[in-house]
Parts: sequence; C-alpha cells; structure tokens
Amino acid sequence: MIICFSDDELEALVNHRYIGKYKAYRSNTKLIRNLDKVIRFIGQAVNINGVAAITSLNYERLTNCPYSSVTVGYDTKYRLIFQEHEDQVTLILIELSEHYGDH
Repeated sequence: MIICFSDDELEALVNHRYIGKYKAYRSNTKLIRNLDKVIRFIGQAVNINGVAAITSLNYERLTNCPYSSVTVGYDTKYRLIFQEHEDQVTLILIELSEHYGDH
C-alpha cells in the first residue's frame, strides 16, 4: 500500500526526525520501534484487508467518523489513526493518539 501523510510532522516522526507535536516521542524507543513495524506491515499489505488480517494490529473502523485505527505494538497504549481512500490502496495517516485517552 502507498502511505501518505496528513502533515510533515507525522512524516518526520516516521522517518525518525522529531519535530513539533511529536518531539516528546524522541525518548520513547519502544513506541518508535513498534511504529516502524506497523508502518512496514501497512506498506507491505496489498489492501486494507491485508492490514485487517494481521491480528496483532487490532484493526478497527472507528464509529461516527471516516477513520480507522491499528494498535502500535501490543504492549503500548498508542493507536495509529488513519483514513482509507475509496480504492483502499492509499492510507492517510492522521495522528498518533493515546488509546481511550489514557495518560
């Protein structure tokens, strides 16, 4: 799948450059390592069904909004929120957020 980014800061985070709102994640090596795996899995998938088939990602469509999400690592509380295009080939990554608002 082709991965597009909603903003430059998120793209920088995926490329291990920590700027803007993602600067705080610089020292969270477990999160960054897990994010690398998730991005690799999404990139290797042929379509969104391929992402959903990877059970460790816990893919889910979010209710009442056009977004979906996957878990960023089984041992972290973060989820990657993204938007699927109609052709289900390109994802737009929206934000990295703490699941259920846990802090």
